[in-house]
Amino acid sequence: MKPAPFEYHRPGTSAEAADLLHRLGDDVKVIAGGQSLLPIMNMRLAEPAHLVDVSALPELRRTVTTAEGATYGAATTHMMFEHELVPDVTNGLLSHAAAGIGYRTIRNRGTVGGSLAHSDSSAEWPTVMSALGATVHAVSVRGERRIPVPEFLLGFFSTALDADELISAVTVPRVAAGTRWGMYKMARKPGEFAESLAVVQLRDTEGDGPAAAVWLGAARDVPVRLERVEEAIANAPASGLSPADLTDPLAADIAADTTTASPHAGHALQLHAVTVHRALAGAERAPHAA
Repeated sequence: MKPAPFEYHRPGTSAEAADLLHRLGDDVKVIAGGQSLLPIMNMRLAEPAHLVDVSALPELRRTVTTAEGATYGAATTHMMFEHELVPDVTNGLLSHAAAGIGYRTIRNRGTVGGSLAHSDSSAEWPTVMSALGATVHAVSVRGERRIPVPEFLLGFFSTALDADELISAVTVPRVAAGTRWGMYKMARKPGEFAESLAVVQLRDTEGDGPAAAVWLGAARDVPVRLERVEEAIANAPASGLSPADLTDPLAADIAADTTTASPHAGHALQLHAVTVHRALAGAERAPHAA
Protein backbone atom coordinates (compact mmCIF):
# COMPACT_ATOMS: atom_id res chain seq x y z
CA MET A 1 0.00 0.00 0.00
CA LYS A 2 0.94 3.64 -0.38
CA PRO A 3 0.25 6.50 2.02
CA ALA A 4 -2.77 8.75 1.74
CA PRO A 5 -2.13 12.13 0.07
CA PHE A 6 -0.31 14.68 2.23
CA GLU A 7 1.40 18.06 1.90
CA TYR A 8 5.17 18.04 2.37
CA HIS A 9 7.00 20.87 4.19
CA ARG A 10 10.78 21.27 4.54
CA PRO A 11 11.60 24.17 6.90
CA GLY A 12 15.09 25.68 7.04
CA THR A 13 15.32 26.09 10.82
CA SER A 14 13.81 24.54 13.91
CA ALA A 15 12.02 27.85 14.55
CA GLU A 16 10.35 27.55 11.14
CA ALA A 17 9.43 23.96 11.93
CA ALA A 18 7.85 25.01 15.23
CA ASP A 19 5.91 27.75 13.45
CA LEU A 20 4.58 25.23 10.90
CA LEU A 21 3.44 22.90 13.66
CA HIS A 22 1.69 25.82 15.36
CA ARG A 23 -0.09 26.95 12.18
CA LEU A 24 -1.02 23.55 10.73
CA GLY A 25 -2.88 22.29 13.78
CA ASP A 26 -3.28 18.68 14.92
CA ASP A 27 -3.22 16.93 11.54
CA VAL A 28 0.55 17.09 11.09
CA LYS A 29 3.51 14.78 11.73
CA VAL A 30 7.21 15.53 12.08
CA ILE A 31 9.50 13.27 10.05
CA ALA A 32 13.27 12.83 10.26
CA GLY A 33 14.47 9.31 9.43
CA GLY A 34 10.94 8.04 8.83
CA GLN A 35 11.80 4.47 9.85
CA SER A 36 8.75 4.19 12.09
CA LEU A 37 6.36 6.73 10.58
CA LEU A 38 6.53 5.77 6.91
CA PRO A 39 5.60 2.08 7.37
CA ILE A 40 2.62 3.17 9.48
CA MET A 41 1.57 5.63 6.79
CA ASN A 42 1.98 3.00 4.09
CA MET A 43 -0.42 0.75 5.99
CA ARG A 44 -2.86 3.68 6.34
CA LEU A 45 -2.66 3.42 10.13
CA ALA A 46 -1.71 7.10 10.11
CA GLU A 47 -2.94 9.60 7.52
CA PRO A 48 -1.53 13.03 8.39
CA ALA A 49 -2.49 15.86 6.08
CA HIS A 50 0.97 17.44 6.50
CA LEU A 51 4.53 16.17 6.96
CA VAL A 52 7.19 18.49 8.35
CA ASP A 53 10.65 17.18 7.41
CA VAL A 54 13.35 18.21 9.91
CA SER A 55 16.05 15.78 8.76
CA ALA A 56 18.21 18.47 7.11
CA LEU A 57 18.13 21.03 9.92
CA PRO A 58 21.78 21.66 10.95
CA GLU A 59 20.91 22.45 14.57
CA LEU A 60 19.25 19.05 14.94
CA ARG A 61 22.51 17.30 13.97
CA ARG A 62 24.69 19.35 16.33
CA THR A 63 26.42 17.86 19.38
CA VAL A 64 27.57 19.98 22.31
CA THR A 65 29.74 18.40 25.01
CA THR A 66 30.50 19.76 28.47
CA ALA A 67 32.08 18.42 31.64
CA GLU A 68 28.58 17.31 32.72
CA GLY A 69 27.64 15.41 29.56
CA ALA A 70 26.53 15.91 25.97
CA THR A 71 23.53 17.33 24.15
CA TYR A 72 22.78 15.47 20.93
CA GLY A 73 20.60 16.95 18.22
CA ALA A 74 17.37 15.04 17.74
CA ALA A 75 18.28 14.11 14.13
CA THR A 76 21.49 12.37 15.20
CA THR A 77 21.26 8.95 13.59
CA HIS A 78 21.78 5.58 15.23
CA MET A 79 24.74 5.02 12.89
CA MET A 80 26.46 8.16 14.22
CA PHE A 81 26.29 6.74 17.74
CA GLU A 82 27.28 3.26 16.59
CA HIS A 83 30.49 4.42 14.91
CA GLU A 84 31.18 7.17 17.49
CA LEU A 85 30.92 9.96 14.94
CA VAL A 86 29.60 11.88 17.93
CA PRO A 87 31.25 11.80 21.36
CA ASP A 88 30.05 9.01 23.66
CA VAL A 89 29.90 10.27 27.26
CA THR A 90 28.66 6.91 28.57
CA ASN A 91 31.81 4.80 28.35
CA GLY A 92 30.50 2.97 25.28
CA LEU A 93 26.87 2.31 26.20
CA LEU A 94 25.43 4.57 23.48
CA SER A 95 27.58 2.95 20.81
CA HIS A 96 26.69 -0.54 22.00
CA ALA A 97 22.96 0.20 22.11
CA ALA A 98 22.92 1.79 18.67
CA ALA A 99 24.68 -1.18 17.06
CA GLY A 100 21.76 -3.44 18.00
CA ILE A 101 19.03 -1.30 16.45
CA GLY A 102 17.37 -2.80 13.38
CA TYR A 103 19.56 -3.24 10.31
CA ARG A 104 22.17 -1.02 8.74
CA THR A 105 19.77 0.84 6.47
CA ILE A 106 17.59 1.61 9.49
CA ARG A 107 20.57 2.76 11.55
CA ASN A 108 21.72 5.00 8.69
CA ARG A 109 18.45 6.94 8.67
CA GLY A 110 16.72 6.37 12.00
CA THR A 111 17.24 9.07 14.64
CA VAL A 112 17.41 9.22 18.41
CA GLY A 113 14.69 11.87 18.56
CA GLY A 114 12.42 9.86 16.31
CA SER A 115 12.82 6.75 18.44
CA LEU A 116 11.93 8.63 21.63
CA ALA A 117 8.98 10.35 19.96
CA HIS A 118 7.71 6.95 18.75
CA SER A 119 7.77 5.73 22.38
CA ASP A 120 7.99 1.97 21.99
CA SER A 121 9.46 0.38 25.12
CA SER A 122 10.71 -2.55 23.03
CA ALA A 123 13.15 -0.18 21.29
CA GLU A 124 16.61 0.56 22.62
CA TRP A 125 16.62 4.32 23.16
CA PRO A 126 13.64 4.65 25.52
CA THR A 127 15.17 2.21 28.02
CA VAL A 128 18.79 3.33 27.58
CA MET A 129 17.95 7.02 27.88
CA SER A 130 15.76 6.37 30.92
CA ALA A 131 18.60 4.46 32.57
CA LEU A 132 21.07 7.24 31.81
CA GLY A 133 18.85 9.98 33.26
CA ALA A 134 18.63 11.77 29.90
CA THR A 135 16.49 14.83 29.24
CA VAL A 136 14.45 15.67 26.14
CA HIS A 137 14.44 19.23 24.77
CA ALA A 138 11.00 20.09 23.32
CA VAL A 139 10.57 23.29 21.31
CA SER A 140 7.52 25.21 20.11
CA VAL A 141 6.59 28.81 19.34
CA ARG A 142 6.31 29.24 23.13
CA GLY A 143 9.98 28.39 23.64
CA GLU A 144 11.81 25.35 24.96
CA ARG A 145 11.05 23.02 27.82
CA ARG A 146 13.14 20.15 29.16
CA ILE A 147 11.54 16.88 30.18
CA PRO A 148 13.29 13.93 31.88
CA VAL A 149 12.89 10.89 29.64
CA PRO A 150 10.95 8.80 32.21
CA GLU A 151 8.42 11.66 32.43
CA PHE A 152 8.42 12.17 28.67
CA LEU A 153 7.41 8.57 27.87
CA LEU A 154 3.76 8.18 28.87
CA GLY A 155 2.90 4.84 27.23
CA PHE A 156 2.92 2.97 23.92
CA PHE A 157 3.19 5.61 21.18
CA SER A 158 2.33 8.29 23.73
CA THR A 159 4.60 11.08 24.98
CA ALA A 160 4.42 14.36 26.86
CA LEU A 161 4.93 16.35 23.64
CA ASP A 162 2.21 18.86 22.87
CA ALA A 163 0.77 18.74 19.36
CA ASP A 164 2.79 21.77 18.26
CA GLU A 165 6.11 20.68 19.82
CA LEU A 166 9.04 18.82 18.34
CA ILE A 167 12.11 17.25 19.93
CA SER A 168 15.18 19.36 19.22
CA ALA A 169 17.80 17.53 21.31
CA VAL A 170 18.53 15.00 24.04
CA THR A 171 20.95 15.73 26.89
CA VAL A 172 22.79 12.73 28.34
CA PRO A 173 24.75 13.07 31.61
CA ARG A 174 28.34 11.88 31.58
CA VAL A 175 28.69 8.48 33.24
CA ALA A 176 30.44 8.96 36.57
CA ALA A 177 33.92 7.61 37.14
CA GLY A 178 33.87 4.16 38.70
CA THR A 179 30.62 3.18 36.96
CA ARG A 180 30.28 -0.07 35.01
CA TRP A 181 27.38 -0.89 32.73
CA GLY A 182 25.83 -3.96 31.20
CA MET A 183 23.10 -4.24 28.58
CA TYR A 184 21.38 -7.34 27.29
CA LYS A 185 18.70 -7.58 24.61
CA MET A 186 16.58 -10.68 24.08
CA ALA A 187 15.08 -10.82 20.58
CA ARG A 188 13.96 -13.52 18.16
CA LYS A 189 16.77 -12.56 15.78
CA PRO A 190 19.32 -9.74 15.42
CA GLY A 191 17.72 -6.46 14.43
CA GLU A 192 14.27 -7.26 15.80
CA PHE A 193 12.54 -5.27 18.53
CA ALA A 194 13.30 -6.64 21.98
CA GLU A 195 11.23 -9.20 23.82
CA SER A 196 13.20 -8.11 26.87
CA LEU A 197 15.86 -5.41 27.29
CA ALA A 198 17.82 -4.71 30.46
CA VAL A 199 20.33 -1.99 31.30
CA VAL A 200 22.35 -2.23 34.51
CA GLN A 201 24.74 0.34 35.99
CA LEU A 202 26.99 -0.49 38.93
CA ARG A 203 28.62 2.38 40.76
CA ASP A 204 31.29 1.77 43.38
CA THR A 205 30.50 3.04 46.86
CA GLU A 206 32.75 3.15 49.88
CA GLY A 207 32.32 0.18 52.18
CA ASP A 208 28.92 -0.97 50.94
CA GLY A 209 29.88 -2.53 47.61
CA PRO A 210 28.54 -1.39 44.25
CA ALA A 211 25.20 0.44 44.07
CA ALA A 212 23.01 -0.87 41.25
CA ALA A 213 20.54 0.89 38.96
CA VAL A 214 18.50 -1.54 36.86
CA TRP A 215 16.05 -0.67 34.05
CA LEU A 216 13.90 -3.01 31.98
CA GLY A 217 12.24 -2.43 28.63
CA ALA A 218 9.61 -4.43 26.73
CA ALA A 219 7.88 -5.54 29.94
CA ARG A 220 5.43 -2.63 30.27
CA ASP A 221 4.27 0.17 28.02
CA VAL A 222 7.17 2.28 29.32
CA PRO A 223 10.61 1.30 30.63
CA VAL A 224 10.54 0.52 34.34
CA ARG A 225 13.18 0.87 37.03
CA LEU A 226 13.50 -2.39 38.97
CA GLU A 227 13.91 -1.09 42.51
CA ARG A 228 13.13 -4.40 44.23
CA VAL A 229 15.61 -6.16 41.98
CA GLU A 230 18.20 -3.55 42.95
CA GLU A 231 17.60 -4.40 46.59
CA ALA A 232 17.86 -8.12 45.88
CA ILE A 233 21.22 -7.83 44.16
CA ALA A 234 22.77 -5.46 46.67
CA ASN A 235 26.11 -6.95 47.77
CA ALA A 236 25.34 -10.12 45.79
CA PRO A 237 27.47 -10.72 42.70
CA ALA A 238 25.78 -12.20 39.65
CA SER A 239 27.94 -15.30 40.06
CA GLY A 240 26.17 -15.93 43.34
CA LEU A 241 22.65 -15.50 41.94
CA SER A 242 20.56 -17.34 39.41
CA PRO A 243 17.77 -15.86 37.27
CA ALA A 244 15.31 -17.69 39.53
CA ASP A 245 16.54 -15.58 42.46
CA LEU A 246 15.39 -12.47 40.61
CA THR A 247 11.93 -13.71 39.62
CA ASP A 248 9.95 -12.67 42.72
CA PRO A 249 11.33 -9.11 43.02
CA LEU A 250 11.04 -8.74 39.25
CA ALA A 251 7.38 -9.79 39.34
CA ALA A 252 6.70 -7.14 41.98
CA ASP A 253 8.49 -4.45 39.97
CA ILE A 254 6.52 -5.11 36.78
CA ALA A 255 3.20 -5.91 38.49
CA ALA A 256 1.42 -3.29 36.36
CA ASP A 257 2.35 -5.23 33.23
CA THR A 258 -0.71 -6.93 31.73
CA THR A 259 1.54 -9.70 30.41
CA THR A 260 2.11 -10.98 33.93
CA ALA A 261 -1.60 -11.81 34.20
CA SER A 262 -1.58 -13.83 30.98
CA PRO A 263 -1.19 -17.63 30.64
CA HIS A 264 2.40 -16.96 29.58
CA ALA A 265 3.28 -14.97 32.70
CA GLY A 266 5.74 -17.57 33.92
CA HIS A 267 7.61 -17.60 30.63
CA ALA A 268 7.64 -13.78 30.40
CA LEU A 269 9.02 -13.43 33.92
CA GLN A 270 11.69 -16.04 33.28
CA LEU A 271 12.69 -14.26 30.08
CA HIS A 272 13.03 -10.92 31.87
CA ALA A 273 14.91 -12.54 34.77
CA VAL A 274 17.45 -14.08 32.40
CA THR A 275 17.87 -10.75 30.58
CA VAL A 276 18.47 -8.84 33.82
CA HIS A 277 20.86 -11.52 35.09
CA ARG A 278 22.94 -11.37 31.89
CA ALA A 279 23.03 -7.57 31.93
CA LEU A 280 24.16 -7.67 35.56
CA ALA A 281 26.89 -10.16 34.73
CA GLY A 282 28.01 -7.95 31.85
CA ALA A 283 28.22 -4.94 34.17
CA GLU A 284 30.34 -6.87 36.67
CA ARG A 285 32.81 -7.84 33.93
CA ALA A 286 32.94 -4.38 32.35
CA PRO A 287 35.77 -1.88 32.89
CA HIS A 288 35.11 1.13 35.07
CA ALA A 289 34.38 4.49 33.49
CA ALA A 290 37.46 6.68 33.77
